[in-house]
Amino acid sequence: MAYDTKRRWSGVFVRPTGGEPGHARRLRSAVSAGPTVQATIDEFLRAVDDGWARDRYGRPFTDDDALQLHWYLRGHIAEALGATSLGELRRRDLETLVERLDATGLARRRQRALVRSVQALYDYAIERRLVRGNPAERVAVPDDHAQAGPGALHHGIELVVRIATLGCALTALIFLTETL
Repeated sequence: MAYDTKRRWSGVFVRPTGGEPGHARRLRSAVSAGPTVQATIDEFLRAVDDGWARDRYGRPFTDDDALQLHWYLRGHIAEALGATSLGELRRRDLETLVERLDATGLARRRQRALVRSVQALYDYAIERRLVRGNPAERVAVPDDHAQAGPGALHHGIELVVRIATLGCALTALIFLTETL
């Protein structure tokens, strides 16, 4: 039997003509990218509730941590990204979600807690070998003093009220010291 080099090479190096449409390739890759974000959230939160899931430092999650994980993962993350395949979620997807939440006025500390919750979810997924990387690892939320948008207005009003309160307290203190 002769070795047919033409047949051997044609399957490896030559692309088939016609190819599949882009959306079909994406669907196929999404299927191969593992479980959905929602399925992983459910599994992770069960592990947290049962007490055997650990944070990135090897400590069990506290009751407050577990409550926070449930709140952010079952709420914002599951609603916005739950149907996404775990391996297909990218840092930009999370940044877009954080930007949308920022535009609604969600406090920066809550945005940071949401990102930490996703980091914990992906740390768990990495440990279980469901994914290789953590897309939430480098998602940054600016500090409160750099806030812009509707949340900035709230922050500015809060600052004005605090200054006015401090001014009233100082005026009262001066008045009291003068009358004594």
